[in-house]
Formats: sequence, structure tokens, C-alpha cells
Amino acid sequence: MIVRRHLLRTFFVVSALGACIYGWHHWRLTHPDRSYAMSELTKNMQTHCVGRLLIDLPAGTSWTPQASGAQLGDVALSVTTGVSQREFLEQVEQRWKEVEARQSNSEDIKRPAERSSPLDNSAVFTYGFRHADGPDFYGVWRNDINYDAEGYFWRDGTLFKIKPQLNGTDEIAKLLPRLHARATDEIPKSPGLCLSGAFVEGYYDLADGEQEDVSWGFVLPRKLGVVVRHALVWTPGQPMLEKRRESDIEVAGLIARLLSEPGVVAGRKEYRASKRVVGDLAGEEYVMGGTEGEGPHEFKTNAGGEWDFVGRGTPTPLPSINLAMDTTYLTSRKPSSLGDFPNAEDVSGGPTEAEFFEIWDAIINSVRFRPGALTPPPAGRKPPSSPTSPNPVTSIHNSKTGTDDYSMEEFLAGLSSSENWMDKL
Repeated sequence: MIVRRHLLRTFFVVSALGACIYGWHHWRLTHPDRSYAMSELTKNMQTHCVGRLLIDLPAGTSWTPQASGAQLGDVALSVTTGVSQREFLEQVEQRWKEVEARQSNSEDIKRPAERSSPLDNSAVFTYGFRHADGPDFYGVWRNDINYDAEGYFWRDGTLFKIKPQLNGTDEIAKLLPRLHARATDEIPKSPGLCLSGAFVEGYYDLADGEQEDVSWGFVLPRKLGVVVRHALVWTPGQPMLEKRRESDIEVAGLIARLLSEPGVVAGRKEYRASKRVVGDLAGEEYVMGGTEGEGPHEFKTNAGGEWDFVGRGTPTPLPSINLAMDTTYLTSRKPSSLGDFPNAEDVSGGPTEAEFFEIWDAIINSVRFRPGALTPPPAGRKPPSSPTSPNPVTSIHNSKTGTDDYSMEEFLAGLSSSENWMDKL
């Protein structure tokens, strides 16, 4: 499915490798002014509600039942689509048996686990009761009873899971009424964020002081993977390109030593590394290719791009956005230059260089915030625990991208780790 940790490491290690080679050979960073003509791949782009964003993706884009998730304050929320009510009830009963068995074997307080159902088709488990006698995080001495809590909620085929958290029973119960099932082509009108098959109502509130992070991985045609992330920010973070260059400098010596080992074949090519404004969002873009020799006639080339917007704080707050796209080629012939896209005759199903940039540019140019998604709480009062229900439109499909002109962790998955120079890092 979508690209994960092994390829994430590969992406950044090869990127660091490039910095070293850059220093040796004075490679020139460029931002090509080439434009890539629209083909069937981008003529029928379809709009998707992703977190608080709207993004256009090629027709045929898909994702797994567990492709998205969010961190909302202390609550880690995941969703699974395509779950029947019977399957939900079976999963809840099985998990409850596990909780009861764990509690009966505990050496902590002999207090039975507790189970509640704040809403229909919901379950909240409270267990693991234990004494906390000592200083807390702030150095204040406490003599309390702590516990773990987790939650489950089913709505119209979507299963919401809230991972175990400390003393979180009340917080979970307050979140449940904000969770809604959502059809693929529905765009809510209420403030809140979209997940796969789901919508979580909520104002965009910096004053609340609660964390909000969203991630969603997609599978695109031509064996491409995309991950979209956005996060609430109080103060914008360090720009992406600046962080990359600092990291490259830090590991340049190590990369040089690894490259000097016998038999190592590795290198990269930077296609783009500069500022890229999308609508009113002043972001940065980085696109590169990296090739690694895995045997006499085995070469792996990763081509990937990242667009990053650091966000804004008050008085006009905007979330940070990170969008990353990647693909991997396995060939028997080494590319003409390490990091180049392989020749079309050497690969099957992957994008050509022109197709890669056509899809990449179309997606990046479409990024925008959903109208109403960033609505702040009404002045002078806290947001309600259960805002009004979402009122989605009937369809969001269209045939064009959005306005004019986000790391790679979740979406390069499924590749086995090979024994090569990268594994020594």
C-alpha cells in the first residue's frame, strides 16, 4: 500500500547522500520551468475532503480501510471503514474479555474493569486502576488513583477506535457525539475535519491549547503513493528546505565513509528545491530521485516530492500542511544517471518523468482549505462538546484542479529491508 518507514529512511538517507555529492561535484539546484501537458491521468481529477483541506486527486485513487487517523488533544483516533454492526459488536466483546482477563491478573488495585455506553453502538472501557503516590510532571506530590481508558464507536459502517489513554474516560465520552460517518463524495459544511469514511466536528481553536494532527495515505494510479498531513500550530516551524540542508551537513561525513565502501552504488538527483506558492499558501517544494544498487543487475530508484507549508499562528491562524508523493522502480539496468527516472521500457506500471510531474503539479496546485473548516469558536465561550450534525453536499467530483499554484513516513510501505549500506545507518 502506501509508503512507510523503510522508504522514509531511504528517502532521507539518499537525500543526505545528495548533499555530500553536491559538495563534491557542485551540483546545481534547479526549479525547471518545464510544464507538463495534461493527459488522461489529470483530466478527471476528483475533489477529496482531507482533514480540513480540499485536495484534487486523479480518478482511480484509493485507500485502505485504515488509511487515516488523527491526534486530538490526548486522544489518538483511528477509523476503519466497511465494518458491519455485527463485526463491531464481536470486536468489542473480544476486547472486553481481554481487558477483564488483564485486570484479574493485575497486581494493582483489585478493582474490576468498568464498561459504559455513552451512546448507542459505543463502548468505553476503564481499567488498570493503580495508585499514583509521588510527584507528577509538574513536581506536585499526588496520591491519586490512575487508570487507562479506551473507546469504540460504530456509525453507518465506520468504526472509530480511541486508543488507550491515561484517565481519559470523560474526554472519550465528550468526543463520541462529534464523530460521524461520511460518504466518499461528501463535503461537510460544519467546522471540523474529514477522515476516511468519517467526519469529526470541531472548531479550529488555538486558545484551547489542544493538539490536532491529521494524516491520510492514498494509493494513486501508476503505482504512486501520497500522504497528506496537517497540524494545528501556534508558531510556524522551521522551513523544510532549511531543515533538509542542516541535516545534510550533519551526516555528510558518514555518507562519505559509506560511499567509500567497496561495491556501493548510490546517488541522487535533485529536480526541484525552492519556494512554491499555492494560492495564498507560501510553501516550499522538494523533488528528488535516488538510485541504489542492490546487486550486479538490480537497481532500486525512488522518486519523491514533498510540499510543505509551515502554517500560521494568530491573528489569522492556519494549520501546517505537508504533502508527499513517491514511487519506487526496480530495474535490471542502471539509469543513465543515478537518480534519473528509468526508461519506460525498463519498468512496468510506474510513471514516466512527465507523468510524475503532471500528477504532482496537479495535486499541489489544488490544495486549499475547505470553506468553513477553520471556523473559530464563538467569541466569549468554549465550543460545545457536540456541534450540529454535518450537512454534506451530494457530490464533489469535478474535472479540473483548484486554485493556482507535506515526512514521507506513512506512504512508502511494504518493502522488505535489504542488507546494504543504508541499513548501517
